Amino acid sequence: MAMDDDRRDDVWRQLPERLANLAIRVHLLPWTPAEIAIWTCEQISERQGTWVTGVPGAVAEFPCTPDRRIGIDTGDGSMIARADDSTFRLRINERLRAFAFTDGGPIVLAMPRARANMTEHTTIQDLGADTDAISTAHRSDRLFDFGIGRKNARFCVRTGDSALAERLASQIGRPWSDLMADIGPDVIAASPHRVVESAAVRIEVYTPIPRPDQKSASGAHTHLLPEFLKTGEEIPASLALPAFAMPVAIFYPTPAAGN
Repeated sequence: MAMDDDRRDDVWRQLPERLANLAIRVHLLPWTPAEIAIWTCEQISERQGTWVTGVPGAVAEFPCTPDRRIGIDTGDGSMIARADDSTFRLRINERLRAFAFTDGGPIVLAMPRARANMTEHTTIQDLGADTDAISTAHRSDRLFDFGIGRKNARFCVRTGDSALAERLASQIGRPWSDLMADIGPDVIAASPHRVVESAAVRIEVYTPIPRPDQKSASGAHTHLLPEFLKTGEEIPASLALPAFAMPVAIFYPTPAAGN
């Protein structure tokens, strides 16, 4: 039987006590969605770490380090952080919550599973114009879902190049690994934007895609690694959440000097 909203709220409120009784290392922070938004802005403006969204093997990273120039905008229920090589957006939702761990380290943002599911694809899909692009300049560009087969996040590429869009469209219905085997060198050379998003967080990365013999950029970048995708995990096992909570993003604080 499905729970109504009041019952779900009761579950969230009772969660800290239940987890404490079970001696579980993950705990729900007593932050409201508005407080989560304020905290997120602070971590970015103070350059305190790195935001990640996606799943193990298919992620985007938005570093917030002292050497990076980042501007922050808030309003209309969201906060947006813009760097030269990428953009981060958090949409504030009344169901958004934050989890921490007894041994410190990362903070995981999550939502109730029923509210955070995304359409799951296992093959390449043409999603049409990216009308949800963070910048209006990209809302007519075409977005292609790479079909990583997860409900909590998707990994996409976006292009305004009609020739590349047609090459990507020729791969619709095929696994992303087949696409890369067929036209991978062309995709890498063109380096379309990578768009990785969950129900609450979107990271867009604009850096060149490294060749297999190159390292990822030191700034914002993405990873698409089949050996990690095979695990089927939504989140690294060390950061596992209660079953009813679906991760939407992870914040990795910069380790203190000497650690």
